[in-house]
Amino acid sequence: MKKKVLAPELVPSIGEWSEKPDPIELKRLTEKLMEFAEVEVYHPKSASEWLEKMADVNVLAGGIRVDKEFLKAAKNLELIQGFGIGYDHVDVEECSRRGIIVCNVGEIYAEPVAQHALALMLDLSKKITLADRAVREGRWKKMDWMGVQLWNKTLGIIGLGNIGGRIALKCRLAFNMKILAYDPYVLPARAQLYGAELVSLEKLLQESDFIVLSVPLTTETRKLIGERELMLMKKSAYLVNICRGAVIDTSALIKALKDNVIAGAGLDVTEPEPLPEDNPLLTMENVILTPHIASSTKEAVYETFRAAVENIIRFLKGEKPYWVINPETIYKRK
Repeated sequence: MKKKVLAPELVPSIGEWSEKPDPIELKRLTEKLMEFAEVEVYHPKSASEWLEKMADVNVLAGGIRVDKEFLKAAKNLELIQGFGIGYDHVDVEECSRRGIIVCNVGEIYAEPVAQHALALMLDLSKKITLADRAVREGRWKKMDWMGVQLWNKTLGIIGLGNIGGRIALKCRLAFNMKILAYDPYVLPARAQLYGAELVSLEKLLQESDFIVLSVPLTTETRKLIGERELMLMKKSAYLVNICRGAVIDTSALIKALKDNVIAGAGLDVTEPEPLPEDNPLLTMENVILTPHIASSTKEAVYETFRAAVENIIRFLKGEKPYWVINPETIYKRK
């Protein structure tokens, strides 16, 4: 008997979400998955409806909030396959306790996100957005937009995973930047592969000209950057966030930007999302904002959906899935 997969993310009509491949490709992927499982491409409209639907589901494919109440109803759930990098919407600890494997799509989104981090750094350093806006408004004042070079500067990367590593390589090779990294879960040998020096968070904050946040949102990283951390940064430094908005204390950041504690910030993610209309970040000239689009490229979206479906198929065939967030569950299943 085939296992049951509930795959709301394979429905082309979900919300206003940019990261969806062509409907024809979605249909092809769904049909491929149906060769190995009973697939229901249905999107429940309420929390109670979700709980009803999950009773006999073995695999959940998609970015649905999974908490303890949800898991109580999902008595047969064995695998959660995300279609992105982040997994803060899933209670991983509870999943691990219940032996449920949680997977994301690992490094697939790493390249576009790394490129977006560089785009924000370049924009901040050369004031591209501000200059563009001024020219369109008829202001041609070159000295207003004096920038700084990335060349020979120090880059601090907080979180040296797949994304952080790519950022390090690009900045080292393209701009001869010195790379400092803070990541308590990375060994020095891995840092050396990227040409990075592992240092304390304090040293990174004090010495970096540009700082990029590239960590998952966990209890450890929530509000990792607050008033104390911002005060440690150089007044000439720029902060770039391409992971999760809640990694920064938004109130502390606003104050630091207003008081010129740091030079500026490039934010693809904010807390909350979207920002309310009266949020000061929206009117600050030393802030570049994008609407959580760092991973949004046609190539990455196609590859992500393909890889996620193939990872589910690996699991259904009895093979070890890739990109397991809680590997201890693999050993429990043996």
